[in-house]
Amino acid sequence: MAPYDAAPPSPSISTSPVDFKEVLAHLASGVAIVSCWDGDTPRGLLVSSITGLSVEPPRFLFCVRKEAGCHDALLTRSHLGVALLGSTDEDEALRFASSHRAGERFTLERWRRAASAPVYRGGLASAVCEVEQVVDAATHSIFIVTASEVAFAPGPALVSWNRALSRLG
Repeated sequence: MAPYDAAPPSPSISTSPVDFKEVLAHLASGVAIVSCWDGDTPRGLLVSSITGLSVEPPRFLFCVRKEAGCHDALLTRSHLGVALLGSTDEDEALRFASSHRAGERFTLERWRRAASAPVYRGGLASAVCEVEQVVDAATHSIFIVTASEVAFAPGPALVSWNRALSRLG
């Protein structure tokens, strides 16, 4: 019997937070670093909830957990940096995924300190974005941003899947 003719696994009826986290872990998604200024200090975090929202105007949306260390700084800024990561950016992603590695972030070799927001020099694409709207969504905030500057370098993507980073291509 061909694999596609096999009976599907029995579905779980549970919607517990633990079970739903397992469902979300199996949703492959691109990863991005979102950055901002907090006074004179650059701040940022890794997000896997980013998606394109529209081309005209050029918009993204992404979600940030309210407990994230830089959530409040993001809320106070009119401009944010967004860096879509490629397969060669795994080390940078890991720096921004762990608060223990915060001291390794934003080196001048890897980051440009633009007046509006810190901008990553690597990645598949980078954008300086204006915050258009922030929507309260219980434990998270949904940021809708419009790109005002973009740069890109096509290549294979870095994705989040099953609680790990994977390289495509």
